Amino acid sequence: MPSLLIAGATGLVGRSALEQALADPGWDRVVALVRKPLAPHPRLEVWMGDPDLLSGLRPQYVDAVLIALGTTMRQVGGDRARFRHVDHDLVLGIGRWARALGVPMCGVVSAVGADARSAFFYNRVKGEMEAGLRALDLPALHVFHPSILTGPRTELRLGERIGIGLMGGLAPLLPDRYKPMPHDVLASALLHAARHPGTGVHVHHHAAIRRMAGQNTTD
Repeated sequence: MPSLLIAGATGLVGRSALEQALADPGWDRVVALVRKPLAPHPRLEVWMGDPDLLSGLRPQYVDAVLIALGTTMRQVGGDRARFRHVDHDLVLGIGRWARALGVPMCGVVSAVGADARSAFFYNRVKGEMEAGLRALDLPALHVFHPSILTGPRTELRLGERIGIGLMGGLAPLLPDRYKPMPHDVLASALLHAARHPGTGVHVHHHAAIRRMAGQNTTD
């Protein structure tokens, strides 16, 4: 009875991953770790943690964990500590929970340029988050490095605005790993990794993500 937990199931990528997982009868049990109620579904469990998302975690085993948490400096009013709490602390908290329960697979959405030594705050936080997950020595860790994500979001980051503007003509000329990616393609790749976790640490960039989602990588 394969089971899956999705953290960030109300965000752009997490919501798509949740919809795809619930549409796939191969997942017998899908858990959404959220702060807000969700519409009921026969195979959906909603674990609510509010205001502390981690308080919603329960000592119940799942076969895979997908983490699609993330915020923007605008959403947190420019508060670096609040940004770090979402993009670093919450992610590692879920990773520790998974490790304690012996969950065999953890997948996380990070970003191109993630580097714990970066001079850029965003990239540094993402890199430190990845380093923290690696240190947990999870059985299988899949790290996804998408660039600009396209999809029906209410707020676009500056880089996303620029990238989406380039899509019509210049996107094919961008280096592969910096090309924009539809959010549902990334969600499909996350679910593919959850079904085929393997062992060890795996870092996926644009072309690999598209292959995992069954997309043509020559576009």
